[in-house]
Amino acid sequence: MVKMLILSLTGQCNFTCKYCYAHEHPAEAMDAATGIAAVELAAADGQPFLLQFSGGEPLLNFPAMREIIRHVRENGVPAIMQVQTNASLMTREMAAVLKAGQVGIGISLDGRPEMNDRLRCLPDGQGTCRQILKGAGQLAAVGIETGITCVVTNENAGQLAGIVEMAYYLGNVRRIGFDLLRAQGRGSELVPPPSEAVWQGVKEAFQLADRLGKDTGKPMLFSQVERVANLAKGHMQGFAHCHAMNGEAVFADAQGNLYACASLAGNPDFYLGHVQTGLEENRLQKVAASIQAGMAFCLRCPSFALCGGACFARWYGANCGDRGYDAECALKQVSIEWYQQHQGQERKACEGCVTACRC
Repeated sequence: MVKMLILSLTGQCNFTCKYCYAHEHPAEAMDAATGIAAVELAAADGQPFLLQFSGGEPLLNFPAMREIIRHVRENGVPAIMQVQTNASLMTREMAAVLKAGQVGIGISLDGRPEMNDRLRCLPDGQGTCRQILKGAGQLAAVGIETGITCVVTNENAGQLAGIVEMAYYLGNVRRIGFDLLRAQGRGSELVPPPSEAVWQGVKEAFQLADRLGKDTGKPMLFSQVERVANLAKGHMQGFAHCHAMNGEAVFADAQGNLYACASLAGNPDFYLGHVQTGLEENRLQKVAASIQAGMAFCLRCPSFALCGGACFARWYGANCGDRGYDAECALKQVSIEWYQQHQGQERKACEGCVTACRC
C-alpha cells in the first residue's frame, strides 16, 4: 500500500543551492498524464495517501501540477496534497489555485537573509531571500498558512533560531521542519554539521519559538516534536521516520520511473517499477527489507520508541556503517527531550499547514 507519493515535476530549478541532493536528477519536465498515472497507481487500493509535488522547483511545471490537482479533486482521489517549493516563482494566480485545491505548502528557507543567501543562491551567486519572501507574501495575500523547511548544514547549525525569527516575521508560518544535510548530489561536497552544534541550535530554536508563541499567542509547531508526540501516543510505530522504511513510499521521476526515495532516484538498487507497468512487488519487498536491515542498529537504541529510526538515505549517503548519522541522532534526541519536558503545552496542529516532508 502506498502511503506517500512524491512526483518530481521537473529536475530543473532556478536556484543552485549549495547542498542540493537533486541537482543531478534528469532535467525533463513531467507531463500531466504521467503524474496522473502515478496518482492512480497510488490510489488503487482506495486508501488515503500523501501526494507531494517536488522537483527541482515544482512551480517551473505549474501547468502539470494544476492538471494533477484538478484530476485529484474532480475524481475524489483520497490524496492529501502538498508542495515543497522555494516560493520565488509564486504568483497570486498560483496561490489561488493551490488554495482552491487545498494543497498544503512548505517553503524552503534556511535562516535570516544573510545566512539563507550563503546557502541558497541563484546561478550567478546572488542571494535568494528577497525572492522567497516575495513569493511567501503572495501566499499570505490570499490567506494561506504555510510551513518552512530549513536544511541544517555546518554553516547554519549554530544559528537555527534565525529561522524562527523569519517564521514569525512572515506571519503566516505555522510549522517548521529541520532537514539535515544529505550526502547526495552537491551535499556530498559539504561537511556535515557536528552533533553538538545541531543539538544546541535546535534547542535555541525551540526556546525562542516557545517565548514568541507565548508573547504573540501564536504557537509554532515543529515537525520533529510532532513525530515524537505521535510515537508517544501510539499513532505511529516502529520505523516511522518515513514511509520508504516500510515499503510504503514511491518517488516518480519525470519519465515515470518509480523509486523508493527521492534521494535515491536513479540508483537501480532502489528501482520499484514504472507508472505504466506498476510497482514490482518483489522489488518493493526487497528494497524495504534492505532499508530495514541497514537501519537495524536503530532497534538497539533505547530511544527508538520515540525516535522512529534514522533517515536511510542520509545514513546511506554518509556511509555511516553500523551506527547512526551523529547529527541526526542529536536532532532526534533534543526533540525527544523537548517533548518530554513540555507535554502539557501541546497544541493541536492547525489545518492547512504542511508537515515538512523532507525531514
